[in-house]
Amino acid sequence: NNERELAALKLLGQVDPENASNYMRAFVNLHDSLDTIERQLQNKFTRIQFETDEALAKNELLARQRLLWLSIAIGFLLLALSVYIIAGQRARNQKLRFLQEQQETNQEIFNLMMNQNQRLEEGKQLEQQRISEELHDGILGQMNGIRMVLLGLNGKTDLNAVDMRSDAIEKLQEVQEEIRNISHALNDASIQKVNNFLTSVISLLETTGESAGLRYTLDYDKEFDWDVLSGEIKINLYRILQECLQNCVKHANATDINVEFTVTDGEIQATIRDNGKGFEVDKQKSGIGHRNIDSRVKKLAGSWYIESTRGQGAMVIVFIPLRGMYSPYEFPENTPHKTEQKEEQKIAG
Repeated sequence: NNERELAALKLLGQVDPENASNYMRAFVNLHDSLDTIERQLQNKFTRIQFETDEALAKNELLARQRLLWLSIAIGFLLLALSVYIIAGQRARNQKLRFLQEQQETNQEIFNLMMNQNQRLEEGKQLEQQRISEELHDGILGQMNGIRMVLLGLNGKTDLNAVDMRSDAIEKLQEVQEEIRNISHALNDASIQKVNNFLTSVISLLETTGESAGLRYTLDYDKEFDWDVLSGEIKINLYRILQECLQNCVKHANATDINVEFTVTDGEIQATIRDNGKGFEVDKQKSGIGHRNIDSRVKKLAGSWYIESTRGQGAMVIVFIPLRGMYSPYEFPENTPHKTEQKEEQKIAG
């Protein structure tokens, strides 16, 4: 339309020369107006294009930043996952090493107990041999001599025969006294006899007491046969006691300790008391010693707890069920095992 209007004004200027100047001014004004409008439109489109390009560049920058942060987050996630996997593997390896060390120490203790048992058996055999020789060479020889003397005196009534009979009676009294002494020695050996587990415990207490200046008492049920316990119970109880003794010496500064083993209602109760400085129980649950004791008690399907107050010492009590833990036979169904009689050994370190 604008182009037609310009063409019409140009044509009118040619047809009407008198008004040609008016038509020319109108033509120029219209043409200038159209140029102005066209420039404004171009500027507007240029500005829109610039703003569009700027928005696209900004969006591209934001996309790159998001990609960068996403990459950083994924990197941190992979790093954390790697650290977690490595730490978990190290923890598993440490646990395996700990179990292996426990097995090795258990084997060492088992070998120690076997050696102790072998030495006890050798001592027992030597003692039996000595008693047999005493009976055979000493008492039987004397009785045979007395018998021969008495046989030779049968039917004799003279004074010499009476004196010889008196001598024979005195020798019989001497033989009687010798038999009584042997009987007492056997009885004392039976009373003082301790089994392999208790021998190892006493040896541990003596060694610790002498090296650390620790006085101790050991109480245990005398009538209970500790030899029937399985090796697993003996080894782990020994190690638990050893851990408690180490804590008493290194941390508690104790001077006296009492160890007690009792059997009642189908379970062993081990109680270890000391007169050390005590501690706060909750703060010790993460310690290695606490974890070691807990691990060994769980192996025996038992339970345990600690009582302690600062300045008043500590007491560790362990409960171990006996059923299924006997060697070489199982715990009897209907036999009561609550024993009242105890034997106490007191040795100052």
